[in-house]
Amino acid sequence: MASYPSVASSSDLSYCIVGLPRRNRSSSGARDERQSTGSSERSSCRKATMPHPFNLRTEQRGRVKEGNFVQMMREMLLEEERLRNPLAQALPWTTEEPENLAKPPTKEPTEPVDVVLHSAVRAVGRSKFDHQIAERNIFLERLELEKERQQKLDEEVEIKLLRKEQVPRAHPMPDFSKPFMPKRSVKPQTVPREPRFHTRPTRHSPKTRS
Repeated sequence: MASYPSVASSSDLSYCIVGLPRRNRSSSGARDERQSTGSSERSSCRKATMPHPFNLRTEQRGRVKEGNFVQMMREMLLEEERLRNPLAQALPWTTEEPENLAKPPTKEPTEPVDVVLHSAVRAVGRSKFDHQIAERNIFLERLELEKERQQKLDEEVEIKLLRKEQVPRAHPMPDFSKPFMPKRSVKPQTVPREPRFHTRPTRHSPKTRS
């Protein structure tokens, strides 16, 4: 409820306006009376404010959560009580009356189909390639063996020739009565020349001279 400032009484007003002249006192008293009557009328016309409670979503969620928790605890207690008092379970009905299961329908015999696999075709081509590689390797080995055999034959021939050349033979006795006397050279002596370290003069063309 809204509060309004209280209106001062006539004694208070008289105390406040002691120093004012008589004319001002009369006007101020009349004004105060009018204000007091107006405030009393306004206060009688207004109604008291009625407070309403707040409706918050947090409170709603809290009530829902509390209800769920209570329900969960109740179910937990019931489950514990049921487990404390187990009941004997009877045997299944399958032991007393055998169940005749329906047989599945018979299937026709499967007919084999001749399937040509790509891997089988590749295997045939690979075997041919491997056979060609093997023949090539055999041919190269034969060439290598033939080359080695020919090289051995050539070496044997060279060895035989060297042995024939190295056979010791009889040489005549040298004649020491005529010793070897070197002859003086007939060529003149070499005349030394001074090396040319200076630069050669450049040849000028006739066009540049003109």
